[in-house]
Amino acid sequence: MLKLYGGARSRASIILWYLEEIEADYEFITLDMQSGEHLKSDFLEINPMGKVPAIVDGEFKLWESGAILLYVAEKYGKMPDSLEQKAEIFQWVLFANATLGPGIFVEASREKETPRL
Repeated sequence: MLKLYGGARSRASIILWYLEEIEADYEFITLDMQSGEHLKSDFLEINPMGKVPAIVDGEFKLWESGAILLYVAEKYGKMPDSLEQKAEIFQWVLFANATLGPGIFVEASREKETPRL
């Protein structure tokens, strides 16, 4: 079963949203970022950068929310064959990471950006 590691107010929420949308089986593991769980050796074996989100799928480990979203789409057969349709998916994944995430998760910009986004 796919394991997703995340923390409060992390981009793991974007991946959770997608996993729920496609009704995938997964386990969500919340790391206490305040206490430094993401910097312990067990998690650093998954992501040496000590950042969330990250996944473990069998023996496979992957981090970076955009890469995880694209992996999950391919794994669960939700990725189209057409280059143009794939490009649109890449566009939305990059938008989620570069624009949507900061607009929602950065408290200083949330009030201004959320209505626009």
